[in-house]
Amino acid sequence: MGSQFATPIIINNEEAVTVLERLPLGGEGAKKYNEDWLQKILFEQPSTLPINEIDPSFQNLVPVCRELNTPAGPIDVLYATPEGKLVILEAKLWRNPEARRKVIGQILDYAKELGRWSYEDLQREVAQATRNQTGKAQELYNIVKTQYPETLEAQFIDAISRNLKRGEFLLLIVGDGIHEGVAAIADFLENHGTLHFTFGMVEMAIYRVDDDNLMIQPRVLAQTVIVKRTVITLESPDMIAREAVDIENEESEELNDNQKFYKDFWTELIGSLNLDYKAQRLPNVTKKGCIYLQMPPNNGSWLTVYFSQKDREVGVFLTFFKGKAGDVIYSHLLEQRRQIDSEISMPVDWESKDGKHRVLVKINFPDLKSAGYREAIRTWFSDQINRFVNTFRPRIERIVEENLDN
Repeated sequence: MGSQFATPIIINNEEAVTVLERLPLGGEGAKKYNEDWLQKILFEQPSTLPINEIDPSFQNLVPVCRELNTPAGPIDVLYATPEGKLVILEAKLWRNPEARRKVIGQILDYAKELGRWSYEDLQREVAQATRNQTGKAQELYNIVKTQYPETLEAQFIDAISRNLKRGEFLLLIVGDGIHEGVAAIADFLENHGTLHFTFGMVEMAIYRVDDDNLMIQPRVLAQTVIVKRTVITLESPDMIAREAVDIENEESEELNDNQKFYKDFWTELIGSLNLDYKAQRLPNVTKKGCIYLQMPPNNGSWLTVYFSQKDREVGVFLTFFKGKAGDVIYSHLLEQRRQIDSEISMPVDWESKDGKHRVLVKINFPDLKSAGYREAIRTWFSDQINRFVNTFRPRIERIVEENLDN
């Protein structure tokens, strides 16, 4: 199968075109660009990793250390987020299928070992790894706080401890020459999934610009969400945007009544959606009370479509990742509030707190699971999803182009 990615070109001021030369990592003429070189780049430049395309809840990576020692061997790179999430990265040059499967098994072993650790265990090994790297032991919390001063220590430690206990990590294999079939990887993971985690493979294509400069093109090749022994989704190259929500425990492969209701309802709704904006990617079916639709920029915002059984409420809301982009987009949308409200054509709640912004519509029904209201709920969802996409997507794209694109 041919590559799904095109070769980059450079066009100078005189419109002369240069087709860039691909450099295979570790190959002839590029031997200095090996696994250690790649590991160093990924540690020093975490923004190189397309995290938003794999799992947006792991954004804002802070490099913690390299060569973190575990009973299963040293982890190439460990990252943490200010929300207390952990990312395990293995940088490899894959040259044959056997080696590829070995690397996947290896990173799963790392995750299993970390799943046995307490926060104190992790801190002990982080201190040792940072001492080996810099000559001075550092605390995990202080490393993150240096980049994100607003991080609260107690909440951070609690979140890290909880994610260690649950084995909830992002596992990344990053390298060159990754061509393993997605189906084969899915089969392999099904036999090894014992923790909650997100798994991603990223190919780092290196191109020579000139004698002094290289260009790195990250390519997401595959992504899967693992939920306690069950592979839920594996897609390539299309990624799934997810809000940072707790993953439901599943004690067996059989669906309970709630899961069956949601799975059947979302399947029916998504199958009947007829959006005006045909380029909008449809959501994935879930067994939970919510689904998500990706929105620009680069999946930095999304629509959440939800049931709230407790409040007998269904709703749709637009939200953004915390940070400059979300702040800029929300403020410009707020300036157009009157026009937007008229296009949505029902009461709209505009909410902004602690850097988190949300634009919400909701409606109540006496019984959300009643067959008597099912069609009315589905019709309402279909209409509001279409309105939200029509109303917000072109506006966000325009705001990004005029205010955020370099």
